[in-house]
Amino acid sequence: MKCCKVCRAFTLIEMLISIVLLSLIIATMMFGFKQSISHLQQSRSIAPQKAIEFEQLRTLIKGMFPYVVEVQEGFEDKKLQTYLKAQEYSLEFVSQSPIYHDEIVIAKLQCLEEALVYYEKPLYSGNYLAPKLEAKDQKQIFFKPLETCQFSYQWGGVGNNPTLVTLSFKSPHKAPVEYRFMPMVDFNNTRLIGTVNDKDF
Repeated sequence: MKCCKVCRAFTLIEMLISIVLLSLIIATMMFGFKQSISHLQQSRSIAPQKAIEFEQLRTLIKGMFPYVVEVQEGFEDKKLQTYLKAQEYSLEFVSQSPIYHDEIVIAKLQCLEEALVYYEKPLYSGNYLAPKLEAKDQKQIFFKPLETCQFSYQWGGVGNNPTLVTLSFKSPHKAPVEYRFMPMVDFNNTRLIGTVNDKDF
């Protein structure tokens, strides 16, 4: 008596299902691989950009210029005061090492909605007796996006300028960062201009 062995092969439908499943697996792996490459390239490009921004800020603040004005406060006698507005969330000063121009500028760094915004305007392009920045002036965005951003100061420099400016900020999902800058002010470069009312400060 002979035994009949039945050899069963894959049907066409089973082959098609296998091909579809294999294609989905390969597509998922390729997508994940492309995402990893994209994140790697982005992280490599962010690091040099932050280094450039840090160097720009360091040069800008290092060039802080003790631009002196005569201030009239109410009925008191006029007194000399360096043009400097140092606050917790902004820093406005005169710098001889600007980012955009080749002359002394009014510079302002301000912590605004998820970014550090920089404004710059040539000092002598307007009323140099009462320097003032406007929203239309040239600006640049640093370290975007940010969750927190603030300035702190160590005082005691020439003309009551800060000897140390500290910028603290935190980007989303990253540890807090603290940058410290040392202004290099020189009393011999101090300039005196005319009267500025207290409301301008």
